[in-house]
Amino acid sequence: MVLRAAFFDFYGTLAGWQPAGERIQADAACAEGLDVSPEAVRDAYPVANAYLDSLNAQSPVAGRPRVERDALFAEYERRLLAAAGVEATLEAAARVWARVDAAPKEFAPYPEALPTLAEMHAMGLKTGVISNMGTDLLDTLVQMGLAAALDVQVTSGEVGVGKPHRAIFDAALARASVRAGEAIHVGDSYEGDVLGAQQAGLHALLLERVPLPAVPAASPRVSHLGEVAAYLRKRGLVAAT
Repeated sequence: MVLRAAFFDFYGTLAGWQPAGERIQADAACAEGLDVSPEAVRDAYPVANAYLDSLNAQSPVAGRPRVERDALFAEYERRLLAAAGVEATLEAAARVWARVDAAPKEFAPYPEALPTLAEMHAMGLKTGVISNMGTDLLDTLVQMGLAAALDVQVTSGEVGVGKPHRAIFDAALARASVRAGEAIHVGDSYEGDVLGAQQAGLHALLLERVPLPAVPAASPRVSHLGEVAAYLRKRGLVAAT
């Protein structure tokens, strides 16, 4: 069965922070007397993000009360720093999170995001984004110039559950008017994006920019967003042109 739709995760897949998230994290930690490099933070993200995925599997973090979110992200920061080789108390991690949260930053699309979405359309596929962000994602997509390249946008804030819950993938399928077997989801989280999509019946592709822990060797993956189109052609998932 050939595909009719390609869905993508947002943060870490189509877009990232500007300045880069690892730079913001390292600067915030150093301001609290914790010496860590941006490179160490980058390599530690998979460990901390797995914790965030486990929280979103229970209920979307973006929709929780501010006090609860701050407490969860303090623990996120503690785990991120620990994976980067720096031990910090939960109190210190909370201060790091406050600095990260307040740091001037904005989302910026990765250079290959728009060309990849254009390739999907050129292959006859509908495109969409499935994100655990809040309901303000559409405004962000418009500001970044990505909205016009996406046919479908679905967030945990509007559905009420986040990835890896099946309901958020079902919502995207319904909006795109395609069946699960006719869609693929691409994302940088093995638990949230790959397992979540597969359990909902979609094809799944892991975007592994840096090595991720505990990912089965047989799991389909690419290391760059620009490789997605070639992967689909190689696997015979799109109609020959």
